[in-house]
Amino acid sequence: MDWNEVFGWSQKGFIACCALTVQLSLSLAVGQEARNSRPIVSDQPLDAEQLVIYRTLLVSWFQGEKAAINLAIQTDSIPAQDDSFDKKCVRGLSLETGAAGKVHRIRPEDTARLGPFEIRLVDPEAQKKEVSKNDPGKAVREGHSVDDAVRSGFAHGLLTLSEIQFDKSHTHALVSFSFVCGGLCGNGTTILLEKREGVWTQKAQCGEWVS
Repeated sequence: MDWNEVFGWSQKGFIACCALTVQLSLSLAVGQEARNSRPIVSDQPLDAEQLVIYRTLLVSWFQGEKAAINLAIQTDSIPAQDDSFDKKCVRGLSLETGAAGKVHRIRPEDTARLGPFEIRLVDPEAQKKEVSKNDPGKAVREGHSVDDAVRSGFAHGLLTLSEIQFDKSHTHALVSFSFVCGGLCGNGTTILLEKREGVWTQKAQCGEWVS
């Protein structure tokens, strides 16, 4: 399956898009959303199947590129499926309830199983400060070129993976991600994966956003 059709963004394409967005939108203010509650961190490590699903997402996003990424050291809770959620991802599925507000910590030994690229596990709150410090819009206002500013912003960006929500047959899984590299530099989506003959592959995408 062509990831560009399912997911829509490679790193190179996303960098180019961010560069254009920064050029057109430098006057907009940087906004950040605050978390209202702290999740419960599971005392169980991510299992082999969860790691395979995350690897499938990450390998598809990197598309063979060798860039490094700053990955939040713990997952986000399962996204709420409110009225704004695109129901095409869950149509016909009977989803497991899952533990509300529970997340997992990603261990250093997990990174080798997440893909053949460099992953730096980071504290998300600390990395958000790095994102703000290296915001491409700020860098351009300080005289840096748009391309250099966006590449620097990307290098300091923060990637966060959500918890995985399986259906009751464990043949489908929903997972979201967000990548933030500045007030006007970021994207994310929810994808549906399907397990066929023991292999997880992307089936659909919903709720995509770009800033």
